[in-house]
Formats: sequence, C-alpha cells, structure tokens
Amino acid sequence: MSTLLLFILLFSIAIAGFLVIQRWPDYAFWIIILLLFDPTGHLSVYFGKESLGGFYYRDFLFAMSFLPLMSSQVSKRGLLSHKPFLIILGVQILFLLYHIFVFGYWQPGKGWGYVFRYVVVRERMTVFGFLLIIPVFVMARRNLRVFVDVLVWSSLVVYLMYFFTILTNVDLMPVWQAERYRGSGIMRYLMFSSGLTDMLIPLAFLMFVRNVTYRYSKVLYLSVMLVVIAILLSLTKSSYINIAGLVVACLFLYYRFYRASVAGLVGMLIGPGLLMLLLMFLVFPDYPQLVWRQVEDLWLFIAGSSYTGGQVEGRLLNQWPAHLALISQRPFFGTGAGFSEFFSLRFRPSDYEVTDLPITGHLAMYGAVGLLVYSLLYIQMWRYVVVGYRILKNKLQHINELDVAFFFVVFAWMVKTFFFKPNYLFNELTTGTLLINLYAGILVAILFRQKAALEK
Repeated sequence: MSTLLLFILLFSIAIAGFLVIQRWPDYAFWIIILLLFDPTGHLSVYFGKESLGGFYYRDFLFAMSFLPLMSSQVSKRGLLSHKPFLIILGVQILFLLYHIFVFGYWQPGKGWGYVFRYVVVRERMTVFGFLLIIPVFVMARRNLRVFVDVLVWSSLVVYLMYFFTILTNVDLMPVWQAERYRGSGIMRYLMFSSGLTDMLIPLAFLMFVRNVTYRYSKVLYLSVMLVVIAILLSLTKSSYINIAGLVVACLFLYYRFYRASVAGLVGMLIGPGLLMLLLMFLVFPDYPQLVWRQVEDLWLFIAGSSYTGGQVEGRLLNQWPAHLALISQRPFFGTGAGFSEFFSLRFRPSDYEVTDLPITGHLAMYGAVGLLVYSLLYIQMWRYVVVGYRILKNKLQHINELDVAFFFVVFAWMVKTFFFKPNYLFNELTTGTLLINLYAGILVAILFRQKAALEK
C-alpha cells in the first residue's frame, strides 16, 4: 500500500470516526482503547510498520483516543485540579526530561533535528505513550459501565473465534502453535495478543461473590471461563502466574473489605472451577495432564530446580552476566541511548536482550538514577492505591459497586505485577507504557469519582 493511499484511508476513517465520536463519545472511546491493545492479534500480525509504510497501528489509535475529548458532551472541567492526576502525570514528565537530557535523546552537536527524528518520529510511542493517561482519566471518570459492556461482549466474540480457529483449523484469527513437551504430540496455542482480558477476572470475581446486578452477567462469566481455558491451553508458566496473582489479590482485597471467610470464598469458586475443568476435559481430553505438569514445572522454577523434563531455566546463565558487565561500567546513569555501543565480545548480542530480565537490562540502560526517577511512578501509583483502599473501605456501603469492581481490577493488576512477576518491573520501558497508564488513568478516575460522590 502506498503512503499516499494509506494517508487518504486513515484520513477518511478519522473523519468518519470524528462524526461518530461526537454523537457517542463513550462507546467510541472505549472501542478505540480496546483496539489499541489489539484484542485478537490481527493488528499486531497484519498491520506492522512494514505493511503500513513506517506507520504503526497504535500511532493512529493513540491519536484517535484524544478525539472524544473534543465532543461537546465530554466535560474537561477539573482536569487540572485533581491532585493525584497531576502528580502521576508530573512524575512521568520528569522522567521524560531524564529521557531527553540524560538518557541521550538530546546529544550535544546533533541538535534538535536529531531529537525530532529519533524521539518524536522513531521512539514516539515509547517516549510519549504516558500521555494516554489524559483521555483515560477524562473518560473513566465519566462512565465505566460502557467500558465493561464493550470489554465483556468483545471478549466473548474474540474467544469464540479463538476456539473455533483451533478446533476447526479455519483461521478466523492468528494463533501461534508449537509442541510444548517434545514427544507429547500435543500442541500449545497462543494468541498473538489477548488485549485487556486480564481485567475480566477481577470484575467477574467481585460481581459473582457479591451477586452484583449486571445485565450481561452470564456473558461475563462465560467469557471468563473461555479466557481461563485458553490460558490453560497455552501451557505457559507466566500466564499461569498471571491468573494466580489476580485471584490471590482478589481474595485478599475482598477479605480486607468485607471480612468474609477466605475458605468460604474459595468454596464459592470451586463449583465454577470444576465446571470449567469438566468442559476442558470433554473438549480437550489430552490437556489436563499437561496442565498439571506445567504447574509442577512452575513450582520447580520457583524452587530453582530443574523442570520435569530435566532442563534448567537457562536465561540467567547468559543474560545476567552480560547485564552485570554493562552495569559495572556505568552504574549511576547507564549506557543511555547508545546501549549497543557498550556490548562486549565476551557475550553474544542476544545475551543483552532486556525483555526477559528487564530490571537488570534497564538498570544497564538507564542507570540507578534513571530507574529511581522512573520508580516515582510506581511509588505514586501504590500511594493512591492505598488512598483508594481507605476511601472505599470506610465508605463501602455508599460506594458504587462498579467503582469497587474497577478498584479490584487495578489492585489485582498491581499485586500481580509487583509480587507475582517482580522480575518484569520496568518492562514497559521497552514494550511501551500504554498499559500502565491505562491502569493509572482508571485509578485516578476512581479517586475523582469517589471524592465527587462524597462531597454531594
């Protein structure tokens, strides 16, 4: 596709989208957000930079996410008076300045033209993705129920497509397949992107145990069952850790809020869990034994032992020493943008990959000072999680249960990220900061909504 035709197509879609946004800003915004995180994997697989002439689908959707703010129905009043929003946005702007002047996006002798080419053009989403917090905050403080409806129905459609694809071999969506255990003859199935379906588990948890009235509750519960079965079929340890973290966080927070018996809550979940396992056994009879083997391997991984197949987790053997070698050279301010210039012949270039060990990898790139500056975002988010917890706990009987459900979503994501997968902290510095700013925007919106409700 030529760049001119692509521009005309995107411009036409933007005009049509703008007209729709003016009439239905809430639905338009949350559908844009849903697409931004690619719920099916189609955008990631078929609309890469090469096929779009150097553009990326997220560029277009990121820009579109700001259009609902132009609707006459959307109030921007109070945007700059909500302290939690300003503080979280402020610490990210501080890190942006670190990015430019210390990390090396601005370099003496290269001028601002280099900044424009490298920062504004090449690294645009990594650097400016934090701005997503602005439209998310504005729209989440207006209406979260629309988001739930969009997420629930889209997830049902996506996972029905997923299961139809793997059961019939009709490619309704891209699915990656590979044999998990050599000689087993059983394939693992991975979606290229699962969008925001992690949010469904905390939402469904609270709505189920509290018996919250929701008109699409059956669709929600069915979607969650399909999501969990898909995760089990992936035979992936990190995905299992995700589920464990989300469930444990929900159980803990529910106990703290309602003082309910954890044993009683687990008993309530046993029935749906057994139904899900029975459904999985009937449709995929060969998988339960491998799911159990994967759980065993997960435990062995945590204990530091070799897996059931006799292999040992090998990523630490090469990457860890390579990262430490870089850190020893520049421990305080890191290598900066010239990361590859510090590579040593002692290690292969692949040993410097940061996505598997993001803490040490980004410590090498940004230095201790850089990660300390960025950590201000984590610190402030936890601060406002605690603030939200106190507000909701003290006024729980007067709080909209949908707000409580979304607090469960944010809290569960924070617990899962920080306590169940701490090795992946700072990973968004490479993979993009859109997701963490979606959660940050929802968190500060919940605080805004509760403050406004209590002042009435």
